Amino acid sequence: MQLNLPFDRIGAHVEKRSAPSSWDLLAGKHIDTEAGVPVSPHLAENLSAVFAGVQIISQTVATLSLVVYRLTGDGVEAARAADPNHPVARLFSREPNSLQTATEFLEMTTAHCLLRGNGYAEIVRDGRGAPVELIPMHPDHVSVMRIPGTRRVVYDYSDPITGGTRRLLQDEVLHLKDRSDDGIVGKSRLQRARETFGTALAVERHAGATFRNGATLSGVLSHPDAMPDEAHRRIQSSFRESFAGSRNAGKIAVLEEGMKFQPISMTAEDAEMLASRKFGVEQISRLYQIPPPILGDLQSGNYSAFTELARWFHGMTIRPWLQRWESTIERALFSEDGRRTHVVEFDTDELLRGDYLQRLQGYRIGREIGLYSANDLRRFESLNPRTDPDGDSFLAPLNMAPEQKGAPKDREPVAA
Repeated sequence: MQLNLPFDRIGAHVEKRSAPSSWDLLAGKHIDTEAGVPVSPHLAENLSAVFAGVQIISQTVATLSLVVYRLTGDGVEAARAADPNHPVARLFSREPNSLQTATEFLEMTTAHCLLRGNGYAEIVRDGRGAPVELIPMHPDHVSVMRIPGTRRVVYDYSDPITGGTRRLLQDEVLHLKDRSDDGIVGKSRLQRARETFGTALAVERHAGATFRNGATLSGVLSHPDAMPDEAHRRIQSSFRESFAGSRNAGKIAVLEEGMKFQPISMTAEDAEMLASRKFGVEQISRLYQIPPPILGDLQSGNYSAFTELARWFHGMTIRPWLQRWESTIERALFSEDGRRTHVVEFDTDELLRGDYLQRLQGYRIGREIGLYSANDLRRFESLNPRTDPDGDSFLAPLNMAPEQKGAPKDREPVAA
């Protein structure tokens, strides 16, 4: 398939949509806020909560295996089996392009979508139309256009390597997008909640300026009378050498001539700044739907709460992103016939696995009720299968019998 597409292949007149990224740093564009601090993806990642949130979601998605299943049968009776030789399976199990592994590609594209609302990759196909490569495109270099009078879009990509601009058709781009207002481009959470991010950045800047410009003292030595300069320098030097620093901790100071030492504690302003920084972490965790303990805020909670929050993290944070990826891959990389015969799904077993004792208890129940065979369980634990015939057999409890199929039950005769 020819990838260097001329601009006139689909007509020169297109309706330009709002750029998926409104802060092309090459053009110096940022989002202004009432806090007086501009917001951009690069500046937002200076916040540890934003960096951690993006990293946690993108890394978790990237480390899960993507499986392509072939469907056999129709409706609810359809069975499915893994198809590792499918072209899409090869892309995400080996390498999507010559520079990245599948893990690196998934992590980068998910992070682009989290920070900019969109993630893009150019689809390279072979002569049969099967995808053979996914080339990432930075969202800051992509503009999305709609063809007037149609529901089709095209993508203009400013290639930083060649310095030129190429136009790609809708079928030539894998487009992962966050929640959209027009169905064409996703809108970044940094754009939707710009004031939240701007306020958090302003607090961080204030803290940095305080450390850079402020003078914070541990204590003050006071004397009831005026002291000559020489005595002042002698006492200051003696006190610093004898009592300052970690190696002098715990020493007892003897003050002369009525001198007093007055320690300086944290001011109310300092405490308020710390509270504001903590509140910023809570706000960002809401925007990315990540429980604060998973972001590293461990001040409140216990083991039981963290265990439940881990389940919540899978269902409310990670699962929507996995579903978004699965739908995008099926739509962009499968033909219409291929979507009837194949589906993709991330394997979340590793994410949902409990501790070893909990897994064994679940395995025991599943084995006893005939849900798993011995080789099923060995495969879950990455063990080699048993070679005896009983390895693939299923068990059934002896105290269970089929229902009566509507036949009346025998009743004992009632005594007269």
